[in-house]
Amino acid sequence: MSGSAILPRSQDSTCFEALKARHLLVAFLLINLTVGLLVVLLAKLWNVEADDPLLAYIAYCLTFISTCGWSWQRGRRAHLRMGRLWGPCCSPISWGSLLRVVPALVIFSMGTTLLMLYLVSLLAPELTESMLHSLGESAGETDWPLVYQGLRWLSIVVVAPVTEEWLFRGLLLHRWSLKWGIPKGLLASSLVFGLLHPNPIGLTLFGLVMGLFYLQTRSLTLPILAHVLNNILALTLGALGGEGTGQRDPTGIFYLCYGLLCLLLAGSILLPFIRFHWPERGTKLPYFLNC
Repeated sequence: MSGSAILPRSQDSTCFEALKARHLLVAFLLINLTVGLLVVLLAKLWNVEADDPLLAYIAYCLTFISTCGWSWQRGRRAHLRMGRLWGPCCSPISWGSLLRVVPALVIFSMGTTLLMLYLVSLLAPELTESMLHSLGESAGETDWPLVYQGLRWLSIVVVAPVTEEWLFRGLLLHRWSLKWGIPKGLLASSLVFGLLHPNPIGLTLFGLVMGLFYLQTRSLTLPILAHVLNNILALTLGALGGEGTGQRDPTGIFYLCYGLLCLLLAGSILLPFIRFHWPERGTKLPYFLNC
């Protein structure tokens, strides 16, 4: 099935030319470079070490918030009604789907992470320890532990859900769906989202489900709430499992089986959800429904 978008107004469709993915990428890179220079200057003023992890979260927040601001202003100059991309803030929320699907996504990500670690241990055992270390961040590596923890949670639980859903679902999903059709646009935006994260397989599926939430509700409210819940669960599980990271070997056969079990459990929930909510032929994009 093609699932191509039905566009009621060709003028609005043409306006999306102002939000091409390559323009967004260039803007992101330029903003990231500018923010990086600004953060270096701030580090010198505050006498903070250049490798302090606190600076990474400051740079992340400034970069993604600024990129969203740039895209909003560019869309407005192109006469796009940007509020229609966001959708109704008070749209009905399917709490049953949210509370069923999001934990399944977390379990799926756990499974893919464990399998990835197992495969790496077979091919390059020396990389396993460094990968495990990168999975667990420590506030002890910064001179500002309380500020670091606060900014870390703010970045992951607030800034990331809002900005990433706006950029990947609100913008890229629309742009590529208008160009290639909704199924291809959904897959492409999810794949790019996944490739920008440490767990590309788990986060690609996560992006796909968030896109289906967006198409289903015509609003970014549900994807953002799902993203928030997902990140809270991930942070909580990471904190609970952090103490045992250096004490147990996560590359043994037990963890291989545990990873496969996670995939089976998550798949039993996620595959029916994706199949049921996959966009049918003639599906319209949220922007053209939110009149």
